[in-house]
Amino acid sequence: MYIIRLRTVQYDELAESNGHLTYGQRAVAAGLGAGTIHRLRNGGPASATAVAAICVAYGVEFGDVFEVTPAAAPALKSPAAA
Repeated sequence: MYIIRLRTVQYDELAESNGHLTYGQRAVAAGLGAGTIHRLRNGGPASATAVAAICVAYGVEFGDVFEVTPAAAPALKSPAAA
């Protein structure tokens, strides 16, 4: 399974160059919630809506600020000791 993640360094540079320094400013610019920006900045998966909103708001292509990465496999629980 794969997920879409924000390339934070590139995104931060882009947002800052547009005068968007806070999560709130970035959220307003993209028409998203500040919580969504926070989640994306912390490595959370990006929805198609968030990808489209950020790309359109900043006039960039997908690969400029996003990447597709393998999802981390869930940790397996060890069997209980008998």
